[in-house]
Amino acid sequence: MNVQFFDHAHHKLKIRGLKSPVDVLTFTGHEQLSSPFRYDIEFTSTDKAIEPESVLMQDGAFSLSAPPVQGMPVQVPLRTLHGVIT
Repeated sequence: MNVQFFDHAHHKLKIRGLKSPVDVLTFTGHEQLSSPFRYDIEFTSTDKAIEPESVLMQDGAFSLSAPPVQGMPVQVPLRTLHGVIT
């Protein structure tokens, strides 16, 4: 039996100006009232030539979606966070 405990494939990360596709590997979020939020996101790409300069200090959008359920329509993101990649 193939059990997948963590599947972040349904979450999406978009980075302004980056043409290469990226897949979210893992993430952690830190939020509290009256403080800036911070999300640490690890991603992979089939493009092994992505330069750090093409990602750092760029606008990014991270969309959180519920896991897909077989037979149900594709769900809209539950939440989309916008920020700068540092």
